Amino acid sequence: MSHSIDLKIKALKSSIFQITSHHTGGERAKQDLALLVFLKFSLGVMLNQLVARYRHYGITDLELQEHIFIDDTHFALDEKLFSTLNVEALAKSVRLYKEVVEALPPFSDVLTMLIEEVALARRSGDGLGQFLTPSDLSSLIGSLLHTLESQKRTTGTDAWTFYDSTCGAGSLQLPRVAIEAGKGREKTRLINLEINDIDPSMCCAAALQFVASIVVHEQDLHQLRVTCSNTLTETKPHSKSMVVIKTPEKLFERVRIAHTNIIFENQNRIRCFNALTEKKLCK
Repeated sequence: MSHSIDLKIKALKSSIFQITSHHTGGERAKQDLALLVFLKFSLGVMLNQLVARYRHYGITDLELQEHIFIDDTHFALDEKLFSTLNVEALAKSVRLYKEVVEALPPFSDVLTMLIEEVALARRSGDGLGQFLTPSDLSSLIGSLLHTLESQKRTTGTDAWTFYDSTCGAGSLQLPRVAIEAGKGREKTRLINLEINDIDPSMCCAAALQFVASIVVHEQDLHQLRVTCSNTLTETKPHSKSMVVIKTPEKLFERVRIAHTNIIFENQNRIRCFNALTEKKLCK
């Protein structure tokens, strides 16, 4: 990452810690709570922006009900808790996070190392025994999987599924989706992404990372399903889906047209600028 992005991530971390600045108690407990609040609130904000974006492209309320399912059990914030938070710091953290997502390529992993450092460091695997996959290793695994999967695929027009039953913050699947996103929107629209974790906070983090890229970069997946369940013991994990987003077919076309028009307008601006420059030089 560039120096400017590193600075933004440091500012994001500092802002997250300020969310619980009004709380008393141990510093570690305050940081854990601040991170959890940030993940939950940011996910809620991004889902609201996703719905607003759908409406902007002409998706009706009936279609929204058919294509988006949200169970906010794991990320709704208690009103009493919310009243104790530093709201300015919370709003700033969401803004900084969105700026980082916007500055990086689609489906970049922003949160894994931050969560590892803040929430899991010094625990030595206590609790659920969580250790998140480092970003560089995730990228390598994603590249290897992409090579193997590309050899097996016989057509480039059928949707295909990425599945992760212990997704953490989404670190293993983000590079796989990012590779496809680098090829254009016609590739990401073919991806069914099904991710699951037993830890609700990780489900929030993973959902946030994918939904944020969809909103900010307008890189829609065929479907995103985030489930919070124990895949070893629960035979129907989909019954515990937290977020399901099945992109309406007409939205893909409307986004394509909108971005084609943006490119066309930018090309016209460049042509006009070049023409003016030539006139100046010829005088």
